[in-house]
Formats: sequence, structure tokens, C-alpha cells
Amino acid sequence: MDYKIAFDVSSAGYKTWPFSLVGLIFALVGALLVRYRAHLPMRRPRVLVRAFPFVFFGFAILWTIVAFGSTFTEYWSLRSAVRDGRVSIVEGAVSQFKAMPYTGHAMERFCVQDTCFEYSDYVVTSGFNNTRSHGGPIREGLQVRIAHVRGTIVRLEVAEYMENPPGR
Repeated sequence: MDYKIAFDVSSAGYKTWPFSLVGLIFALVGALLVRYRAHLPMRRPRVLVRAFPFVFFGFAILWTIVAFGSTFTEYWSLRSAVRDGRVSIVEGAVSQFKAMPYTGHAMERFCVQDTCFEYSDYVVTSGFNNTRSHGGPIREGLQVRIAHVRGTIVRLEVAEYMENPPGR
């Protein structure tokens, strides 16, 4: 059986960067608040007028550092695990598939043999998280080969069935 790669963390790159970018946008707003704090339309109390821009800017910087640090660390760790062969591999047909609704509010779930996975488009991760309702490839009965690190899918291969195999 031939497999086609549907997802590979090594070639997907650092796909969670937009999560950190939001923090940079707020940091920019915070920097502008600090720079132009004397012109803010706040009246009283003066402590808030003076402190708010610094608190906002500080929180935005802290959030950006933590968001980038945690997401990039996860990406680098998963990528290193693939490179070093520290992954578990399971192969077989998808069973117990439960799709996530288009609007979210639930995790998509499925099992291959006795290993089960869950993910969502709305969870920030460097692993596979493309649900069926948003164009993902997983469906009941699909033949797959999955490399994972503690349940996070780092490589997903789906079976390619040939309609007219050679020699027929």
C-alpha cells in the first residue's frame, strides 16, 4: 500500500507564529500608549493615567514572550523528536471517528488500533490539528500511518488506493 504525506511537522514549519504575532500587535499598541500617555483622554485618577500604559505595555511584552517561548519550544521539541526518531508509530484503519463540528466546541477524536488521538483547529499546536469540518483528511475507515509524540501527531500519512494498479 502506498502512502501520501498529509502532514509532517518538519515541513509544516513554525505554524503557530500568528499566536505570538497577536502579542506583538498589543505590544506596539502599548508602546504607543506609553509614548503618548500625556495625550490620553483619561481624566482621573492620575495614577491610572500614568500607570495604565506601562501595565498594558508590560503585560503585552510578557504575553508575547511566554506565547512565543511555549509555542516555539513545542515546535522545536516535536521537530527534534522526528529528526532523532523518538516517535511512536501506529498504522491501520481509523476507527471510532468523531468529527468536530464546524463551529468548534469539541475535539475531533479517532483511534488507530488501540491508540487514540484528539485535536482541534482551535487549539494552538505545532502538531496536526486539521479537523474534517475544516478540510482535514481523517475519516472513518481511512488507512493511515501516524508518527506521534505522546499523542501529538507529528507525521500523518494516508493510504493512496490505486484504481488501476500496474499489471492489471
